[in-house]
Amino acid sequence: MAPAETRHSLLKAATAVFVEKGYAGARVDEIARRAGANKAMIYYHFGLKKDLYQTVLLDLFSGLLDEVAELGQAETDPLKRLAGLYAGLVKLFARQPALPRLMLREVMAGGRNMGSESAKALLAIKRFVATAVEQGVREGRFRPAHPLLVHLGAIGPIMLYFAGEDFRARHLSSTDSGLKPPRLEDFIAHLTDSLERTLLLAPAVEPVRS
Repeated sequence: MAPAETRHSLLKAATAVFVEKGYAGARVDEIARRAGANKAMIYYHFGLKKDLYQTVLLDLFSGLLDEVAELGQAETDPLKRLAGLYAGLVKLFARQPALPRLMLREVMAGGRNMGSESAKALLAIKRFVATAVEQGVREGRFRPAHPLLVHLGAIGPIMLYFAGEDFRARHLSSTDSGLKPPRLEDFIAHLTDSLERTLLLAPAVEPVRS
């Protein structure tokens, strides 16, 4: 196997094992076995287990910072900026389903295994949200709101939507609820509607003149 192929196989196997067992439960022997490679190749390509884990996170986060920066420059409306951000995260998680599962594990672990570069990507998202919320309040369009609570109110359902995808599909298929799993576009529309209801000030009502 060529070095590039070995590295790719190890990264793919490591992602699967970290998602299934978390950082603490993952073993480099199992990662190497799943990749069909020698354990020494992990140390050659990535270093220690923590280096491999951080490489997995960075690979899953790839392009996120560029997308956030591009959205910040292309859109001036604060509500559209926020809706665009969370729609982009939904699409990213759809492309990288391992990411929300790993992030939930990392949240439960207190973020102790996350590297500085991955933490930088998360901080960029929070700063983006804070800037948009502050702009909306300043312009008189948003009611005062704590940016972190706005973010948690949006990212929480997103994480649960993807982390519970397999459970939801299995549960709905085994019951007579008559419910169908929501489409991705339905979920994005729901998130946008929730942001509007949370943030937008109701328009002033003109008094009725007799």
